[in-house]
Amino acid sequence: MATSTFAEPTSVCASPLREARLRKGLSLRDAAALARLDCGHLSRAERGQAQLSVEALYRLAVVLDLRRLRYTLAPFLPEQGRTS
Repeated sequence: MATSTFAEPTSVCASPLREARLRKGLSLRDAAALARLDCGHLSRAERGQAQLSVEALYRLAVVLDLRRLRYTLAPFLPEQGRTS
């Protein structure tokens, strides 16, 4: 019986959110705290096992300095939820 030599896509491609967090030099716990997210939920989101709300993703984009993502999400937030 032949076995596949290909790894699961999630094990080959690193999470873009995780990559951005590591580029900023933040631990999972620190990034979650700064973005006011549950550490476990952020971990699951980085692994593709959970989704973040628009508001939570925006807060994380602010923390990780992901300007393009922040500007993309801003129109979907209430005025008081936006930060510069």
